[in-house]
Amino acid sequence: MQRIAVLYTPAGAGHRAAAHAIAAELVRRPGTVVEVHDVLEFAPRWFAYDRAWELIQHRGGHAWDWFFDATQASLDLDWARLPLHRALFAELDRYLLAFAPTHVVCTHYLPALAVARVRDRLDARVVVTITDHLAHRAWIVPGVDAYCVADAAVARAVRRRSDAEVHVTGIPIVGCAAPVRAVAARLTQARVLALLGGLPRRDATAAIEALAPLTQRGHAIEVLCGDDDELLGYARRAMPGAEVAARADGLYPAIDRADVVVTKTGGLTISECLARGRAMVLPFAARGQERGNLRHALGAGAAVRPAEIADLGDAIEALIAEPGRLRRMAAHARIASRPDAAADVVSCVLGVEEVARVA
Repeated sequence: MQRIAVLYTPAGAGHRAAAHAIAAELVRRPGTVVEVHDVLEFAPRWFAYDRAWELIQHRGGHAWDWFFDATQASLDLDWARLPLHRALFAELDRYLLAFAPTHVVCTHYLPALAVARVRDRLDARVVVTITDHLAHRAWIVPGVDAYCVADAAVARAVRRRSDAEVHVTGIPIVGCAAPVRAVAARLTQARVLALLGGLPRRDATAAIEALAPLTQRGHAIEVLCGDDDELLGYARRAMPGAEVAARADGLYPAIDRADVVVTKTGGLTISECLARGRAMVLPFAARGQERGNLRHALGAGAAVRPAEIADLGDAIEALIAEPGRLRRMAAHARIASRPDAAADVVSCVLGVEEVARVA
C-alpha cells in the first residue's frame, strides 16, 4: 500500500488545481491511499497567506515584480523564511510524521520546506511540481528527490541550482475526455470568453470597456468575473448583450464554446487553453513568475498581446478579420500543449515509467 500526501498552498487557484489534478490521477492507480491538504490547515488561523497573496495581486503588482527579481538575483531570504516557516507549520511536521507517507507531492514550495525539516525521519519519495513556465529559486529546497517542470527552459534553470532529478512533464491540469472543437477557418462573428476573475478591478473594468463594443457588432461575449460582485454588476450594465456570470460550471466547457479566450497569464489557465486548442489574447500585466507563461504562449504562436488593455477589442477583431488566423493559433496551441501532464507527474512520483528529461 502506497500512502501519498499531496500538499498545496492556496496562493491563487493554480497550486490547488494542480494538486487535485495529480490526486485525481493517483487515485486511479491500484494500491494507493491519497490525502490532499491545503497547508494552511496546519497553520495558525491568523496566518492568512492566501489573503496576503490576493492583496499583492490586486494592489502590489509592481512591488511584487521588484521583490521577485531581487530575491531571484541576490537577496537571500532563507535566514528569515526558514525559522518563520518552522514556527508557523510545526503542525504540518507532526502530520507528516503521523501519516508516514511513502510519497509526498508538493505543488508549492511552502509544503516542501516542511518536508525538508522532517526528511531524515521520512522514508518517502518527495516530488515538487513547478506550476509556471518560470522557476524562482525559492522552489529549490533540500531533500527533494525530483522536480516536475513545465518546459525545457525551466528544467535547465532547476538543474543549475539542484542535484535532484528533473522531469519535463508540463503543468498538471485536469483531464478532459471531450473532443477538441475545431475553430472555423473563416468567421464574421466570434465567440469570446473573457476570464476576469483574480484581476485588479481597474484592469478588469478596462477590459469590459474594451469588449463592450464587440457585443454591438454581433460578437458573442461570455464574461466570468470571479467573486467580485461589484465587477459582476458593472459588466452586466456595460454589456447588456453579453453572458455575464461569476464563474462557469466547469471551465473546459466555457473554453470549448469560445473561439478566442481573453485571460491573465496564470500557468494553469494557459495550460488549459493550450490543451483545448484555443487562441488567447493576453492584455494584462504578467507579474513575477507569470512572465514565463506569457513568453511561452506568445512563443508558441498561440497568443497575442495588445499594447494596452484599451486595444483589446481591436486586437480581437483583427484576429477575426484575417482568414484562418484563429484556426492557425488554435493548432499552435495544441502542438504546445501537454494535456497528459498530470499522468506524467504521477509516473514520476511512483517511478512507473520514464518521462521526458533534459540532460
